[in-house]
Amino acid sequence: MKHALRKQSGHAAMLFAIMIPALFGVFMLGSDGARALQTKARLEEASEAAVLAVSAKDEQDHQLAERYIQHYLYDMDSLQDIEVKKLGCDAIPECVAATERGEARYFEYRVAGKTQHKSWFPGNDAISGFGDSFNVTGASKARRYQSQPIDITFIVDFSESMNDSWSGGRHSKLKDLKEIIEDVTNELGAYNELYPEHPHRVALTGFNRRTVNKDQDGDSVVRDQRIISREGEYDKDDWVNFDKTIAQQFIVKGEASRTPNGDEDAKFYDLYFTTDFSSFTAKVKKFKAGGGTASLQGIIRAGQIVTSMSKNQKQLIIILSDGEDWNHYAGQTKKLVDRGMCSNILNMVNGGKVTADNTHDDIPVVGGVSQGMMTPEGELMNARMAVIGFDYELNKNVGLRNCVGRDNVYKAENKQDILNKILGLITEEVGHLA
Repeated sequence: MKHALRKQSGHAAMLFAIMIPALFGVFMLGSDGARALQTKARLEEASEAAVLAVSAKDEQDHQLAERYIQHYLYDMDSLQDIEVKKLGCDAIPECVAATERGEARYFEYRVAGKTQHKSWFPGNDAISGFGDSFNVTGASKARRYQSQPIDITFIVDFSESMNDSWSGGRHSKLKDLKEIIEDVTNELGAYNELYPEHPHRVALTGFNRRTVNKDQDGDSVVRDQRIISREGEYDKDDWVNFDKTIAQQFIVKGEASRTPNGDEDAKFYDLYFTTDFSSFTAKVKKFKAGGGTASLQGIIRAGQIVTSMSKNQKQLIIILSDGEDWNHYAGQTKKLVDRGMCSNILNMVNGGKVTADNTHDDIPVVGGVSQGMMTPEGELMNARMAVIGFDYELNKNVGLRNCVGRDNVYKAENKQDILNKILGLITEEVGHLA
């Protein structure tokens, strides 16, 4: 009997010795497997945090997403791959279908990552394991919807060059611009149908070497927004009083003493804030371009419109142009920007130092500092300016670049690109995440 027990104990020892590698392999697979599942969960949490940060910043910021992943996955051996995408509504079938149903447009942001980790128990020829390393993938997405009403002021270049064709469209820049504005108002109109109590509004002021608006009798009045100390034979001979021009930039000017040659070929005039987008676009379609380019005219006039007629909490001022100001106007624009032409508009709305005279009793200015503009509901307004160029590197236009800031200058390669940039600016200003 004792002999039989000793014999069986020997068999058990041998069986246990044989099973040790398999048992240890199960243990290693279980340990690294659990770790892989936990790591994947952390990577998905990192992706979710990263996509929220990226969408809030509204940039395809790979470095920002990478920092989030590195923070969450402290035991990461290496980041194998990272993908950050921002998709417009037109690239998302679900969004296209939603807009067709009259629902709000949105942009979608996506972050996906792949990380590599060293195994705790890589295994060997005798024992199963995960190998020297294992990879984990995770992804997340967020959407930004329009959720607040906004006043949009378009400052549009109606100079002769807008009649030219361009590489980004099948028609002239002017014709494509009109279609883009119509597409934008169609999007805004869909929002207004859903939220009629707080609608988006649009306004437009055009420029060549002058601005134009209708008087009370419906007649067009050509205005020069510059203050001239001494008038020459042509614009280039005028002595511009830059300090006085800035001091009086919010004062509506009288009729210009002359209209430069070629400018009379254009047909455009100011369109004030409205929710009647059909009427708005019908008028824009009849506008014609001609003459030279002086963006300072449109910028100053837009400031007068925004500070006297805005109502919504968010104010977005978008300059649409195809190039540099003509000759001497480029230098004039830069000098006026340096003296506060653009910062005065933003600071009068947002609150801040202004170098212009205050012409509106309802905007409190104390010691040269605006206290900001308020909505009828008592909310503080916020304004932003941006420039979008038609097939042109607008950073070369120093005056416009300094006016809005380099980060707010956008070059558009084609018609769809311009539309997406405008809608992106709108969504960025008034969006909420989901």
